[in-house]
Amino acid sequence: MAEARGTPEWQFRLRATAQRKQFNAGVLLIWCAVGVAGAKVGLDVLVAVLQALRPPVHMNARSSLTGVPALGLVLGGLLVSAALTGWLWVGFRFARFLVRPVIGEDQVAMDSKGVTWRQWRGPWSAVHRLPYSDVAAFPKPVGSVTALLHTGKVVELANVGELEHEALWARLCGLSELGVTPKVLTDCVPAGREVIALPGGGVVLRREWDGGIERAWALGGVMLLLLASAAVVMWRQGIDGSSVEGPLFAVALVGLAGWVGLKAVPSFQARREWVIRPGVLEKVRYRIGWPVRVSHRVKSLEVRQDETGELGTPEWVYFSLFLNTSKGAVRLERGSTSAQYIHHLGQWLAHRLKVPLNLHAIQGDLPKVKLSRRRRTG
Repeated sequence: MAEARGTPEWQFRLRATAQRKQFNAGVLLIWCAVGVAGAKVGLDVLVAVLQALRPPVHMNARSSLTGVPALGLVLGGLLVSAALTGWLWVGFRFARFLVRPVIGEDQVAMDSKGVTWRQWRGPWSAVHRLPYSDVAAFPKPVGSVTALLHTGKVVELANVGELEHEALWARLCGLSELGVTPKVLTDCVPAGREVIALPGGGVVLRREWDGGIERAWALGGVMLLLLASAAVVMWRQGIDGSSVEGPLFAVALVGLAGWVGLKAVPSFQARREWVIRPGVLEKVRYRIGWPVRVSHRVKSLEVRQDETGELGTPEWVYFSLFLNTSKGAVRLERGSTSAQYIHHLGQWLAHRLKVPLNLHAIQGDLPKVKLSRRRRTG
């Protein structure tokens, strides 16, 4: 996938319906009014707390704050800061969701070699190009039109103008000669996963990871807030007189800030990986940088179907993938609501583990596809 040069002649210009635009615009106005009012209340309280802590005067010397400890004000300021941050984060994300159909337009052009698209949200919107050779499948659209790459990455081509998604998807499948699932499942990494080759043989399979940069920024901000709060507590100690609670609270804040700062370092963030070699799957879980490894010698893989419901009536069906080992069955993946996804994951793993895969539980839910160049399993 690369950024395209120039602007092509768009064959599809997808826009939301007039009713959808009007509804989103109305909800957006109400949401902005509520969001601004809530943010103002939070900011007013936070400013009042900071103004109470700022003067270098003993707390008991001020009639309006007699009996109010600085420690309580700092703790209250922390809680208000956390609530205000959460309010703004949720508010901006929901507002962005609402405004996208109002002003946005998805533009798509395609030929026999690839697809070009732009999700127009303003003059800065970039044009992208994706050759069909990089694409493994075009999944059936559910709220958006996407492309599944051979690397496991899912690329969103359009999410506005739901009424035209089926036509766009059918056109893409026709020109690319691709379907809803990869032609050869074992040649495509399962959706949302990424693979790292190991020098000594074998591969590592894990969920897509951006390196933890966004999380590092968020946790870094929390760390700075905790350190600033600890500094304010100790500063007020010199004004209001020393106490046992103040230094203990400051030490606790510094310790918590250190722990949060450690979690912010990408190499210390928690994550899970599977190390896969023929006949052996090793589950690796990283906790604060230290890997916890559990190795399994795999005899076969099995997909199982579970149902949840009330009074014997199934309300929800989900699928799990199990490893069959000499010590019994071990659940590897659970909670998937897509039989196609768990099938793809099982086939991909079975091919690299060189073990059979039992698909009897979901055989009726699967489309007829070519399973593997190596052999058919089931």
